[in-house]
Amino acid sequence: MNDSWPLAERFNLKDYSFLLALGSPWDETADKALRAGGVVSQSAKVLEEVIQALEFQQVDFLLFSEGFGASDLKADPLLEYIQQLPAADRRNFFVALISPQFRSGDLWTAFSYSVNLVLNPGDLPELTEKLERSWSLWKDQYRIYLQSPK
Repeated sequence: MNDSWPLAERFNLKDYSFLLALGSPWDETADKALRAGGVVSQSAKVLEEVIQALEFQQVDFLLFSEGFGASDLKADPLLEYIQQLPAADRRNFFVALISPQFRSGDLWTAFSYSVNLVLNPGDLPELTEKLERSWSLWKDQYRIYLQSPK
């Protein structure tokens, strides 16, 4: 097997930290899907909790939904915070944006919003599979930037 293509079985989502910043009803669906995959997640209820966790904790995955920080994505303070992070800091965690206006896995939309993955809420029951696939691709792409200097 080619080492440049890390497959999902070579890592376990249970080994990573998850921060959920999701509005209802998506919070329950996402949490249920993650728990089914053996993942323990932390939930934030307000924007300040998310920013504090990103600044002071090791967060590997951030899942947030449209409407968590503001009703309009173009004026979302959480999205703005993520977009303004220095590249070296931003590369340290994986961001998934959940919105009914997006098609899951749309790379151009993800790029335009400075996130790693966009998900449609209808695909939340398959959340762990979608995260594993997308995370593998992301990790492969950014491997050189994520390596620590010796």
